[in-house]
Amino acid sequence: MSRKNLFLLVGAGVLLVGVGCGIAVQRDLSAIPPGRVGFDDMCGLQEYFDALEIKSTHPPRLVSALDLEGQAAGKVVHGGQERFAFDNDFLLKHLRRVLNENWRRLPEPISGATEIDIDVRWSEKAGAKRVVTDRPSELIIGGQSWDLPYHPCLSELLYGEPLYRQRRQMWGLPLPDQHPDAAAELPPISTGPLVGGGDAGAAATDAARAH
Repeated sequence: MSRKNLFLLVGAGVLLVGVGCGIAVQRDLSAIPPGRVGFDDMCGLQEYFDALEIKSTHPPRLVSALDLEGQAAGKVVHGGQERFAFDNDFLLKHLRRVLNENWRRLPEPISGATEIDIDVRWSEKAGAKRVVTDRPSELIIGGQSWDLPYHPCLSELLYGEPLYRQRRQMWGLPLPDQHPDAAAELPPISTGPLVGGGDAGAAATDAARAH
C-alpha cells in the first residue's frame, strides 16, 4: 500500500471515530406527527409548563435572538435564531431529563453545569415557532459547544407553551395550586385545531368529546 493511500485510510478512520463520538438521537419520534407528540405529552412537559403558567419559576432566559423573513414558493417565510439559557435548578432538572431521555453520548459537563444554553434555528409553522428539522441545534456549556441533532422534544421544550396550555384546558387539568374542582372554571374547550398539528387537533377534539 502506498504512503498516500495509507494516509487516506487513517484519515477516514479518524473521521469515522469523530462522527461516532457525537451526540446522537436515542428515542426516535420522527414517524409521529409533531402535534401528537405534544398532545400525548410524550416529552413529559406538562408539569414544566404548569410551573411556568403559575409563575413559580421563570422561563429559560432569552440570551440572543435574530428574526429573519424570506420567501419560498411565493410565500413569506418567517424564521430566525434564538439562544436560551437554563440557569436555575428547576429548569436544569427538566432540561437534563429531556436530554437524557432523547439523546445519547451526551457530554459529561451536563451533569454539574449551573447553566446550559441551547441555540436553535426556528421557522414559523401554522402560526407557531418550531425548531427546524434540517440542521442541528447547539448545546453550549461554558466555552464548549456540541451539535444537538433535531428531536421534536426540543421544539416542545422551547416553544410548546401554547400547545400545553390548550392541552390543559382540553382535558380540564388543574394547575398545581388549584383544587380539582376548579377545573370546571377553566375557559371553554376550543374546537379549533390544536397548535402544532391538524391531525392532533382533530384527535384531541374527538377525545375531549368522548371524555
